[in-house]
Amino acid sequence: MIERQQYETLARLLPELYSARTLETFPRHVLGLIPKLISADSFGYNETNLVRRRFEIEAPALKRRVPDAAENLARLMHQHPMVVHNRHSDQRALKMSDLLSQRQFHRLELYDTVYRPGRVEFLMTGGFNLARTGDIVTLAMGRESKDFSEDDRDMLNLLRPHLQQAHANAGAMTAFQRQLEGREQLLEEQLNTAVVIIHEMAIKHASPLAIGWLSSFFRDAPASKDQLPDRLRRWVRFWQDSLNGKQSEPKPCTPLMVESGEGRLNIRMLETRPDGDVVLLLSREGCDYPEGLRRLGLARRESEVLFWISKGKTSREIATILSITRKTVDKHVERIHRKLGTETRTAAAAIAWSAMHDSRK
Repeated sequence: MIERQQYETLARLLPELYSARTLETFPRHVLGLIPKLISADSFGYNETNLVRRRFEIEAPALKRRVPDAAENLARLMHQHPMVVHNRHSDQRALKMSDLLSQRQFHRLELYDTVYRPGRVEFLMTGGFNLARTGDIVTLAMGRESKDFSEDDRDMLNLLRPHLQQAHANAGAMTAFQRQLEGREQLLEEQLNTAVVIIHEMAIKHASPLAIGWLSSFFRDAPASKDQLPDRLRRWVRFWQDSLNGKQSEPKPCTPLMVESGEGRLNIRMLETRPDGDVVLLLSREGCDYPEGLRRLGLARRESEVLFWISKGKTSREIATILSITRKTVDKHVERIHRKLGTETRTAAAAIAWSAMHDSRK
């Protein structure tokens, strides 16, 4: 088990890890933080895709000692014991000594061309999979005179899920910035208003569109010009407590997803600034909710409830999605049955499916 002091160091670094970064700057940002958690002589950030035979490396210390390290690692990655092992693993922390003895390690061409001139006798890696692209993101660290301990392994494993979520946040910020750089005026205007800055649980800056999204998706607790909806305020406070080490074990800062018949609102905590400001990135996704349900003679809220019934949701789940009480959901269901002439949810769902199918023709 890692020592309490190390654990507290990790908790203090998490807000900085989650600071808004693009995918371009993310590797160097991470490499600047890792030495504060795990001691090593060299550190590397690798992205590997075995199918496309792609290997990208950001390892300043190793490159200074071995200028052609990246080329040799790319050429020999299919022989690298740790890369081969990680191809079918979840990228948990792994030491070279878990796979090979020192004598076996020294026999590898990899050792002669990369690790021996790089003065790396002991190696540890850990990371995560990028499922959509098939890439593996790996942190690699090397030492010359001492193998990594089980405490080092535990620390890297604790860090891994946070790295994955921080990488996802960097991907969202990268997409946001690329779209801002476009010349489509409406898109740029809408994306510009998707950032909300809050301070002490109050909205410090947000555009009318951002306020409109919050009011639309949190209808029973709409946001005013300066107040956050209660559910969003509790979510922000929960993750602030987690990042500040006030919980027993910090967890990855996952997005808040709020759904309604209009679509889904994704809210990411991108940055916690030294002055106490918190930066949220809001993005809205549409869904397959059609106007066809309104044509059945249902009110808007009744149409939303029927939509989620057609998705197999229970009254309790629908209440959570729409931010209303279960009793209110049941009242809407009664009115839906009365208007549609149905007696069961299955029958109402069948009518909904037919109406949605007809609306797509």
